[in-house]
Amino acid sequence: MRIAIFTLMRLGPSLAYAIASIFVLSIPLLESHPSSATAWWLYMTILPVMREPTYLLLAVPGVGIWSATVLLMLASIFGVRVAMQPQRHHRSGFIHAHLALIAIGLPMGRGAVAQAGLSEFALPQFQRSDWSFLPLSQPLGIFLFISVFLACICCHLTVIKRAISA
Repeated sequence: MRIAIFTLMRLGPSLAYAIASIFVLSIPLLESHPSSATAWWLYMTILPVMREPTYLLLAVPGVGIWSATVLLMLASIFGVRVAMQPQRHHRSGFIHAHLALIAIGLPMGRGAVAQAGLSEFALPQFQRSDWSFLPLSQPLGIFLFISVFLACICCHLTVIKRAISA
């Protein structure tokens, strides 16, 4: 039972990458069916959570919508493999989970800031975040953040256990 729970916890980053690939696929879906309420619902539900990491990926020269979808799906499939065999892939699982945590946490933190412009880059000490309203406004983001955070905790527990046993 404990192994199954830890395996489910380690699947959080794969879920995050899969949702990011769904968001990327929702862009051409919305382009081809702009009057579809379902396409708009899908796009607008995932937009607050995956906007920044996905647009950052799409800003890389040579990466289009289809190649970004393939990259995100490969990352999701790799995460499933890492979750099923954590003893073989502890370092790559650590990196995989923490990249997903950064990709999920960064837009949530920026979404909590009520300021516009580039002042956060110029004066980062004045950037204040209010995380109190996020559970009501972004339930998908909160769920993904918690699931990826639990995967990171599993990675850290593995590192600590290996350090103690060594």
